[in-house]
Amino acid sequence: MGETRVSVVTGAAAGIGRATVQRLAGRGDLVLGVDRDAAGLAAVHDELGPDGDRFAALAVDLAEPEAADAVVTHCVQRWGRIDLLALVAGIGQFGATADVTLAEWDRVLNVNLRAPFLLARSAMPHLVRTRGCVVAVSSIAGLQGWPYSAVYSASKGGLVTMMRSLAIEYGPAGVRVNVVCPGGVETSLSADFRSGVVAYDESLRKRSTGLQGRKADPAEIASTIAFLASPEASFVSGEVLRVDGGAFA
Repeated sequence: MGETRVSVVTGAAAGIGRATVQRLAGRGDLVLGVDRDAAGLAAVHDELGPDGDRFAALAVDLAEPEAADAVVTHCVQRWGRIDLLALVAGIGQFGATADVTLAEWDRVLNVNLRAPFLLARSAMPHLVRTRGCVVAVSSIAGLQGWPYSAVYSASKGGLVTMMRSLAIEYGPAGVRVNVVCPGGVETSLSADFRSGVVAYDESLRKRSTGLQGRKADPAEIASTIAFLASPEASFVSGEVLRVDGGAFA
């Protein structure tokens, strides 16, 4: 058997990040869960039960530029390596563009785009050593226009092209980089969207629920992340995979 894989998961206290921690720890990874919600991280540890000894928590605000190096240093000091960087953390900003403040723009771009860049930059030397991988969670709003979401879409579209650029740059060194673009998912972020839009009409519901008429469970997105981070996906890199229930088929 090879060495136990070490994974870093951001946004680990809730939603897709929480489900990803559960999936990775369940398959035997050592997982560092990162989130600013310390209580949520503690709840994730408790939920893991016997797999809790595979989990470590780090409560930091990824909007702060020094957080990225702190995350990578903490993981390497604890377990000596990084095999997967799962960039799940993200925030929304939904509503009329005319109402967007500069502070809102900065906060969304700092969490959704700058933080993934800084984390990837800091982790990449370790991922090169392990021939590891990065999986980033964007959104279908980063692939096509989305109403009342100009700032969010800008951050998620930037994330897609940034990750594809990293795939090209670091592919020769053995590092795979992929992006998952969910449609509607049953998380607090989707609830924020409904409360922030000017008019949540039928056309928006169809964009969110896909052909099956429902939103995804976070575990369904987590399983996609786990696949892209597995040996079964060893020849997959630079991929932007929509997991949207066929919303844009």
